Amino acid sequence: MSLSLLHLLSLALLQLCFHTAPQSTTPAGPKTTTLTTGFIDFPTTVEVLESARPRSLVVEFRVQSADPLPVVEIASLTPDIGAFETPIINPANTYNIFVVQIVLKDSLDYEAVRLHSVRLALVTAAGRVEQTFHVQVIDVNEPPQCQPLFQLPGAEVQVPEGLPVPLLVYNAVALDPDENDTLSFSITQVQPDASKGQFTIDGSGGIISNQHFDYQNGPREFVVSVLVRDRQGANCSGTVRISVLRVFIPPLEFLLSPQNVSIFENGGAGDVVASVRANSTASDMRYTFVNSYPPYKIGREDGIIRTAFNLDLESNQALEHSVLLVRAFSVSEGRHGTATVTVTVLDVNEHAPFCVPPIFVLTVPETTEIGKSLGTVRCGDIDVSNHKVSLTLLDNDASLYKFRLQDDQLQVNGTLDYDNAGIATGGFQYEATILASDSGTPPLTVIIPILVTVTPVNEFDPQFLGPFEIVVPENTRRGSVVGTVSAVDADWRFDSLRYSIPGGDALFSIDPVGGQLYLKESLDFEAKQMYRLGLQAVDFDQDVDPSVQRTGAVEITIRVQNVNDNPPVCDPVSYESTIFSTRSATLPILSLSCTDADGDVLSATITNGAAVDRFQMNRLTLSSRNAFSYVPGAVYDHTMFEVTIAVSDGKYITDVVAYIYVVPWTTTVPTTTTTTTPRPPQVVTVVEEFWEPDLWFVVVMTVAGALFLLCLSLLIWWILIWTSICVAPEQGMSENLLKNDLNNEHLDKLGNQDVAIENYQLSVDGALSQSEESVQKSLMRFDGKAADPVSGRSYLFNSNTGERRWL
Repeated sequence: MSLSLLHLLSLALLQLCFHTAPQSTTPAGPKTTTLTTGFIDFPTTVEVLESARPRSLVVEFRVQSADPLPVVEIASLTPDIGAFETPIINPANTYNIFVVQIVLKDSLDYEAVRLHSVRLALVTAAGRVEQTFHVQVIDVNEPPQCQPLFQLPGAEVQVPEGLPVPLLVYNAVALDPDENDTLSFSITQVQPDASKGQFTIDGSGGIISNQHFDYQNGPREFVVSVLVRDRQGANCSGTVRISVLRVFIPPLEFLLSPQNVSIFENGGAGDVVASVRANSTASDMRYTFVNSYPPYKIGREDGIIRTAFNLDLESNQALEHSVLLVRAFSVSEGRHGTATVTVTVLDVNEHAPFCVPPIFVLTVPETTEIGKSLGTVRCGDIDVSNHKVSLTLLDNDASLYKFRLQDDQLQVNGTLDYDNAGIATGGFQYEATILASDSGTPPLTVIIPILVTVTPVNEFDPQFLGPFEIVVPENTRRGSVVGTVSAVDADWRFDSLRYSIPGGDALFSIDPVGGQLYLKESLDFEAKQMYRLGLQAVDFDQDVDPSVQRTGAVEITIRVQNVNDNPPVCDPVSYESTIFSTRSATLPILSLSCTDADGDVLSATITNGAAVDRFQMNRLTLSSRNAFSYVPGAVYDHTMFEVTIAVSDGKYITDVVAYIYVVPWTTTVPTTTTTTTPRPPQVVTVVEEFWEPDLWFVVVMTVAGALFLLCLSLLIWWILIWTSICVAPEQGMSENLLKNDLNNEHLDKLGNQDVAIENYQLSVDGALSQSEESVQKSLMRFDGKAADPVSGRSYLFNSNTGERRWL
């Protein structure tokens, strides 16, 4: 640090006294930025209620494009039902950013389509980019739909009086648009109010009258209001107007007409079956069975037939049909007659079906083929007449269309996919239900649960994603990340991968988890510009057998980006040329032979003293600026010029020295140029590591250094005034320096300051004290050039004797 400070002070002193010109630098070029084109904040899945109206906003996102008029269009739609409008695109507040809106064109129906897949394409002048998102339709409960006539103005029913009860008067019809929803029916109002208990309604909407209709003694018109409600509370309503019709019964002359009576089983003992009456007003009319019928009994005085015990068809199927002969007689009138009553006992649906097996619990691989049987369902019913059993398969959302029933067999109907995030949340289990229903009214059902657990199968190879070319600057440090590769695997869990380089690589390594590529050794663009690297991705834990693994491979290209890291090389580093003073300024004196390993364009600048005004550089060619003057007794220019030339590639500088000998000439004889090639020089290159501080630190240190140099310069100036060091430097020092110009021992003692004074003196005096021949012989002693590691100055040296000459 002290040597550098001393060097700065020396340079400042020389500039103060002798006005030395500073060297120029070349700034670095601007950086360029490449704008990418694509989707921003693009969703993968959007949820929309099925109640959303047309022109409703489905999704909004942004795109980035350098094109002022980009186009976003729907490339494909699954299913293709035209549910969405053409995408709307508007500019955003940010440059090259556009806002895209997708809106509904028509209403959505959850029961028809539950998932829409929309693939969008961003079309610009630079190309086409596509991206896909999914619209998930969310189910919204819809109210039941009652029969239009039932709702308004209301159904009308005419019922004859005297019909047996219970009597089904009307069946209300209603449908629910929602799947797997059930409806409940209830009577909200009956007019007249006194008849409210006469009517009931069953689960299927049947309105039943529990009392006889009597035209003479009872109401002749009823209004029943019915409310239909689903499980979520949505409802519809309607009314039934019941009109009672009068029935004329002609008087019987002791006539016993046959009766057909139907009763339900399990009515209990004493259940009324029928009533037999003779057309007679005799008070002693009596009734009895002609034969013995143990299941029934009849009242002697009223002729009412009742059950003697509980009738159960499952215990005695012979009770299903009975023909009863009833005799009516009057002792007082001496008349009798026989009536026939046919009794049919109706089966009551009291036993639910039974099935084998009662539940399916299975474990199958995800590759189970479609049509494979998972088991057979066998069902029965012990009821006499309701023994026919029908099977219905009920799916949930996850198992929709995954199973089917074929001839009582449970079969696979769709792919049992294990590689799905939705099925993963359910423990990789598909659930469904078989509903077994008998033929009774109302039907009785039994539920057979289906639980199918799917095991994983490693089906898919890992697939690498682009890009497959990486550009790495050649000055990238060892251990740095030069790029990242990624692969995808469609097997669950998705992307469970390990990355590797088969056989390893001496220059690169890869993170087995993240896919980051690391640089192990330094790169050199001048040695090799491209590498091909084979990569491998192996999946794991994606099969029941851990040893089953799949492999994906890819070959990527790594290109080395050239960086300016080599200084220009000039051979030779010193030149000699003799010209006549009459040589034209437009003719070149000599051309430098310099190359750059990085292929950068080289420029040359003259850097020493008066030679800056005397000569000029045209790229790497040296020429004079104006004619020389050699008038005896008047202006007399130098006959030898030492020109230091800085050759730069924009970052590094290499110094070259040229010695130009001018022969005074007063004629127009053309000048000649002689180029002498010295022994190959030895170039000593000192590599210095430097520290690049922050900008604020540079500013602070620059200001502080300037103040310090100003104070130091004032102090030296004050000392020189008092000691008279700067008085007539031309007379005191120049004569000794010119006499000992090529004396190496004297140059070593004088150091850098004496050489600077010597150069200044040569450019001012206009005359040389040495002959051209002695200077040439002196310069030929030096066969190499090097730079001082402390001061940075260049010098020539003799590799045999160790002599040197400062430039």
